[in-house]
Amino acid sequence: MNSIVLNIAEGSADNSDTEFARFLGISMRSVYETVAGFDLATPYEYIDEDLSQRIEDKAYNLVKQIASFRNKLKT
Repeated sequence: MNSIVLNIAEGSADNSDTEFARFLGISMRSVYETVAGFDLATPYEYIDEDLSQRIEDKAYNLVKQIASFRNKLKT
């Protein structure tokens, strides 16, 4: 999960919208990677199906927000 925030921070340090958009794309892929980790935890019963679904729903909303922000950048 840290990679999501760290990629956004790293991308924001540059003065280029194009470069920032690239890092936002990496952040979105990190969201999917995080969800996949939780998907792997479900069959081993580290988390239950309900929690897994809530995580997936929140992740979907986060990706939509990041994508919307990235689309507003001048690239």
